[in-house]
Order: sequence, then C-alpha cells, then structure tokens
Amino acid sequence: MKIFLLSTITIILISGCATKNAFTKLNIDEEQEKSIENTKSTKLMHGTEVGGVFSAIYLNNIYKDIDSNKELFYVSIFRKDTSSPLRTNLNAQEAMQMKKLSSFNKYPGLLGTNNKWTQNYLVSFESTKSVDLNLSIDSGQFSSGPLEYSRDLL
Repeated sequence: MKIFLLSTITIILISGCATKNAFTKLNIDEEQEKSIENTKSTKLMHGTEVGGVFSAIYLNNIYKDIDSNKELFYVSIFRKDTSSPLRTNLNAQEAMQMKKLSSFNKYPGLLGTNNKWTQNYLVSFESTKSVDLNLSIDSGQFSSGPLEYSRDLL
C-alpha cells in the first residue's frame, strides 16, 4: 500500500510540471510568446517628472534569421516634447541607425499596441559579444534607466 501511494504521488508531481508554462492557456503562437519575453518598458524621467514612456523589443531573440552582425530593437515611444533629439545606447554604444517607421509596419503585432500618438523606430547597433545587453534612451533632459536583455545563445 505504501508503494502504491508513493508511486501515485510521484507520478502526479512529475506530470504536473511537464510541458506547461504561463502561455499554455493563452493560445498564442511562438513568435508572440518570444516577443512578450523580449519586451521591456520604462519611463523617460528627469527627477520626479515623467517626459514619456517607451517599450522596446529585442528582435534578435525572436527572429533567428535576422542579420547577426547587428543588434536590432523595435522601439515604440511616446514623448511629451518631440522636438528634442532622441538618442539610444546599447551598453554605452550609440545606435548605428535609427529608422522611423510608420504606424503600419510589420512589428506592432509583436507589441500588442498600435496608436497614432507613439513614434516607432527600428534601431540597430553594431553586434556585441556581450550576453547581457543594456538599452537606454535619452530625449533632451529626460532619460531612461537601462532596460536589461539577455541574448539567447541558441
């Protein structure tokens, strides 16, 4: 009887943690799941004043066939003052290119939001050997803290 009870408890514990994760019940595809895992958001701050908000997605972890010589991010940003220049840094390195995208591009589906008051950019940096990536944005007197990403090593 003890063996039967012990075996039943072991089977229940092992099968309970099999292949389920937080996304199992949401009926989303693998691309959406990866985009959620690689999306970070923060505020642009100056002291206690908020000057905007932005979200960024690290695209290299989502699309494996993307150019491996670049670190690519999709950035969606709302700023109160759009006249200030926008600067992005990855591990203290400035962006190679910051291409403004229209609201109708192929990436808003990854973020889950698409509206007329945000600006969308495809930001590329030179490839880095570092596994840990720290993305930050500055806009005039407002700046963000670093958004921390980890590169998939697959």
